[in-house]
Amino acid sequence: MQRDRDGRGGGGRHSSGITGNESEGLFTSNFSGNFGGSGGGGRVHRGASGGRSDRRRGGAGGSGGGGRRVGGLRGTSANLPHTRTTGGDLDGDMDMGEKKKSFSTGGSIGTDSGLDSFLNRKAGVKLDITNKKPSADNSTVSFKLPNVEQARAVRKLNGIKYKRYKLIIKSTGDQRIMEDSSRSTVPRLASSAGTIDSIRTFIRSRYQNGFLDLENMAADPTLRAASIIPPGGRSSSSQVGAVLMKVASELFPDITTISLASNRLRSMQPISSIAQFFPKLLNLSLKDNNITFMKDLEYISGPKKLTNLRELILLDNPIRDHAIEKNKDDFSYRSDITKMFPSLQVLDQTPVTSSKISFGLGDLVDTVKDTAALPVPIKGNFYDSPGTQAMVQEFLSSFFNLYDTNRSALEAMYDSSATFSYVADMSISNLQKLKGLRGDRWEHYVDGSRSLSRVKELDERTKRIHVGNVEIVKRGILKLPKTKHHLDDASKVCVDAWQTGGLLPAICIYIMVHGEYEESNGSRPVIKSFDRSFIIAPAPPNSQASLHGWKCIIISDQLIVRHYNGSKAWEPEPDPNASTPAALGPQTGVAQGGPIPGTVASGAAPAPAVQGVQPDPLQTPMAGITPEQHAMAQELQRQTGLNYPYAVQCLAAVAWDFAAGIALVNQERANIPADAWQPPRF
Repeated sequence: MQRDRDGRGGGGRHSSGITGNESEGLFTSNFSGNFGGSGGGGRVHRGASGGRSDRRRGGAGGSGGGGRRVGGLRGTSANLPHTRTTGGDLDGDMDMGEKKKSFSTGGSIGTDSGLDSFLNRKAGVKLDITNKKPSADNSTVSFKLPNVEQARAVRKLNGIKYKRYKLIIKSTGDQRIMEDSSRSTVPRLASSAGTIDSIRTFIRSRYQNGFLDLENMAADPTLRAASIIPPGGRSSSSQVGAVLMKVASELFPDITTISLASNRLRSMQPISSIAQFFPKLLNLSLKDNNITFMKDLEYISGPKKLTNLRELILLDNPIRDHAIEKNKDDFSYRSDITKMFPSLQVLDQTPVTSSKISFGLGDLVDTVKDTAALPVPIKGNFYDSPGTQAMVQEFLSSFFNLYDTNRSALEAMYDSSATFSYVADMSISNLQKLKGLRGDRWEHYVDGSRSLSRVKELDERTKRIHVGNVEIVKRGILKLPKTKHHLDDASKVCVDAWQTGGLLPAICIYIMVHGEYEESNGSRPVIKSFDRSFIIAPAPPNSQASLHGWKCIIISDQLIVRHYNGSKAWEPEPDPNASTPAALGPQTGVAQGGPIPGTVASGAAPAPAVQGVQPDPLQTPMAGITPEQHAMAQELQRQTGLNYPYAVQCLAAVAWDFAAGIALVNQERANIPADAWQPPRF
């Protein structure tokens, strides 16, 4: 049925655009129309049909039979699309077919390739422009949009300036579109009470405890019996998805999880109203559909859309496979999805990496009363215990001595499965430019640098990680320029080190070193700054490290090299939170202003290692225990070898009965995890 706004010339009647038998409640619609435009600010006027004459600003009325005549355009003429002569269409527009809107924009822009992107930016919604056709003189361009929502968005742009033109946008459905804009975004349906009842019955059968199961709707007997084609079906109306979401939200407003799996969805447009009716949705499954491109998800993403979405499943969709095929990994895919849905915690049943890490502190942080003043001052070196300090100082002095003089000998210090990589940061900061610093030469670093911002291919990233002691030395550190580290000047080096568990059966030590070295590869010495992190562990008996006299072995080694930037970044500052200097107490770490203890000259033997680790006298009492309980925990440490947290846990389990705690440790010794014991004696 064709719309006839004037009710004349062809016997048509005023219709809302719904086709089919309204009493049967079919979800089919026919939106057709034509927007006219002008060039240089003139207007195109639509003549009337059915023997009716209408003169408006130089436009003459047409004659019966569906023809039309176009008014003058200030000295030019417009050849509009071919006139349809069948039926009683007063405006004589083209046959746009079902579920289409046709638009024209004025100005000599019929072939302007930038118009589409301009309208997309200004409309505020993504436009699916099809069947774009310019007029003969390029003064008008017509195109189609799939639904009223997009048509309404474009219609509101009437009068906007594009380049040197003022766009005039019209349609045969102007009035209806503008009226609909003030109403609900749910399209009106020609539906009987029986159709809505069928939808309600369907929704009730798919709901349980906050979960709405909309999987494989095409096979549902209730919808099939009512001849309702759900979203994803080839001839489904765009209205069906909106009605389903609206009815579901009215029946069950507590829905937090929705599954739309196995519905052959190619885009989220048919169910875009899910963001409107379920703004607090937590979990959404789109598994086993035909979603191919990121733009197909934009209908449910963006500001104020699904801002609480916690989990999204896109498995068995082409979108992920295409991303992996293009980028050789799923990094970009996961990154793009999380940008679209920033609140996501789980994607495709895998946790999303978050920058918010609690480190397992839990409620313990809440018990600490924060009264410290800001800013926090810069501290010096940090070690979690004297034992860690002694071991790390010996390791660093020995390692850098060989690194500067005999790198081949370092092969014994790396584990057979150890990893090594480096990054050359060649950028120069604005501050360095002000100081007159010029760029150094980096040709010896570029080929092996594993900068993730520069190296995009997964295969190449993998190649630049050296694995195993032989490859690390021969293909890694031996390829780098010769160096000389100045560890004897404590002002030029900063070390942080602490023990950590969970990486290996044995306790490991994490070390971060900041400093500088002199690079002697070339005609003149060059000073570069560096950051180097190590993970070390006790050397296994009969290993190469042990046979060469090393008490530890390197598990991981990462190096960052950059332009020289001095050492002021870690120069200690006075603590404004201390009432008196005495309140600072002794510092665990290297004394400022002196060399690292254990630093040796080239060729000298390493300093002897500490042969035991006693409970740390500077150990801070755990929150919630008394001084007596703290002392008891340290004594249990000394007698059993447990570390401090486990000693407290053990005594708390036996109501702080020391003898019972000793007995419990002896009884459960075989079951106590490795990270519960004090660090091994290197």
